[in-house]
Amino acid sequence: MTSVDQLEQAASEVVNLPESTKETIQDTDGTNDTLDDILSRHRAEERDLNTKIINLRKTIPKNNKAKKREMTSRISDMEYHLKQQQQEELRRYDAKQKGLDPDQHTMDDDADDGISLDALNHLTVEEETVAPSSTPKVKPVAATAGKKPNRAKLKKERREQEMQRLRDEAEKEAENQVDMGQLESDSIKELLVPMKLRVQEITADGHCLYNAVGAQLLKRYNDKNSYQDLRKAAADYMRQHPDDFIPFLYKENGDMFSADDLEQYCNDIENTPRWGGQMEILALSNAKQVPIHIIQMGAPVLKVNDETYADKKPLKLAYHKHLYSLGAHYNSLLDI
Repeated sequence: MTSVDQLEQAASEVVNLPESTKETIQDTDGTNDTLDDILSRHRAEERDLNTKIINLRKTIPKNNKAKKREMTSRISDMEYHLKQQQQEELRRYDAKQKGLDPDQHTMDDDADDGISLDALNHLTVEEETVAPSSTPKVKPVAATAGKKPNRAKLKKERREQEMQRLRDEAEKEAENQVDMGQLESDSIKELLVPMKLRVQEITADGHCLYNAVGAQLLKRYNDKNSYQDLRKAAADYMRQHPDDFIPFLYKENGDMFSADDLEQYCNDIENTPRWGGQMEILALSNAKQVPIHIIQMGAPVLKVNDETYADKKPLKLAYHKHLYSLGAHYNSLLDI
């Protein structure tokens, strides 16, 4: 997927305007957008796509290589089409800034006959693709007397050829990858044998930590809680004890959380499928006044509040980092 830095660099190459980033243009839908507005929207689109990709990968069954290859190919297509859409928007912006009609001025009007703003930009009629493909190469169409090659057709053929190359590479990479999810699951099961525990599968839907804790509370304390109840309990505890959490929470730029940042963070915990981590586990442990044990591959058992609530039976969870390719997952652990 195009990163923010790459996108901004591509935009600067397409739109050579020293001061125009602050100027506005009239879009076809009647709205005024600056280049900053467009790039900001592109970043939001990329975040949304990344969320969709995460959810798609969570649906891949374990040990199903065919499904994994199919999903990898589908994800490549989604990323490619978003990239093309964003580049088209930048092209239209560029055309307007140059006083051209964006509906008439196309990529064919430019000196560059590329099919994208980065790697694909270097493909020409005379060149083969960057890497060998399993599909037959499209040979250049020789110019005939009095006729020009159909540039739109050639560009479409090269685009399809490049898409197939990307799919082939993605499938090959998927086939050669070690199944870390299976390796991790096997490792955790081995750890559970001497503990006389077994895994209780929890649905991977963004609420797995809370559903796993809920399953443990019901099994060990006959205390029924929905994931909504536990999300609210964790958020409320963090709001009531900000000094216990703010020093350990940081924004993307490295700055420490403010009180307002913590409030937004708690709102996300309570009202969105935000994943839970150590801060949320600590909050849940204190809110329900029980210790929580986390079993994971390659690390000792993480024991939260084991001494604070020494007289209570601990809730026992398994932490999976690789089970669904992206993002953490928690399962409940039951006694054998």
